[in-house]
Amino acid sequence: MAYREKYYYGLSGNGFHRIVYSEWGAENTQIIICVHGLTGNGFDFDFIAPELVKCGYRVIAVDLPGRGRSDVLENSLDYNYIQYCNDLAGLLAHLGVHKPASIDWLGISLGGLLGIRLAGMPFSPVRRLVLNDVGPEVPKPALDFIYDVISKTYRFDDITALETRLRETRGLSWGPITDVQWQHMAEHNYRRLPDGGVTYAYDPKIADVFAHQPTGEADLWPFWDQISCPVLVLHGAQSIVLTSDIIEKMKARGAGKTMDVHVFADCGHVPSLMAASQIAAVTDWLKSTVETVK
Repeated sequence: MAYREKYYYGLSGNGFHRIVYSEWGAENTQIIICVHGLTGNGFDFDFIAPELVKCGYRVIAVDLPGRGRSDVLENSLDYNYIQYCNDLAGLLAHLGVHKPASIDWLGISLGGLLGIRLAGMPFSPVRRLVLNDVGPEVPKPALDFIYDVISKTYRFDDITALETRLRETRGLSWGPITDVQWQHMAEHNYRRLPDGGVTYAYDPKIADVFAHQPTGEADLWPFWDQISCPVLVLHGAQSIVLTSDIIEKMKARGAGKTMDVHVFADCGHVPSLMAASQIAAVTDWLKSTVETVK
């Protein structure tokens, strides 16, 4: 299914920046906002998007600043919660979202953290929240591991070499992925270097703000406590980011909200949302909870 590439402008303290998103489905249908992880981009949703359209959605998959097709930020310290949330609020305004509890949210890792923050705010537009392997806190060992990964410089001779690296480093954590899907991920997760080589399609300076205050280190429990909408948590059983203890804590502090958990035994951080079983977990839940949010 073909997507439509669109854009709008966000604003930081250093001026405007272009933010690109992919769109599927009719423009007059229910919106679901899809937000990727720390080093991902909107193409991460290419396989689940057509199935969401079949559920009646207008699917919006955004590239956060510094990722994929969107502009990099002049000040690397602007890669923070406040800037991301402001840019996503700009996206909602751009899409004409003006009512509370009027859109659904699918967030992978960082995208889930941002979803928690926005869903826990007064008059939030978030109607249902799907969190892919993330909760209101991230363990310190996981933060250290993530920083170690993003603080390094990567260069590959070509896309094939980059794909090989993806398979080596993420093959066990993402769950079952076909050769076609690996190729797709490589083709949409690279940028060309001046010397002709390639690297990952994110601004390496996202590590700067991570060193000052890792995104996952912020206390999101107060936002979690304020969420009243239905929540689906996808959990990679081998994940170092979302642990069983955190899930139990989320349940214990889940008064006022319906929270369902779907565990994938063959995944770590994060389930790729490309396997049929992972896609079905999301679409089945959205179908089963539709009456609760009417």
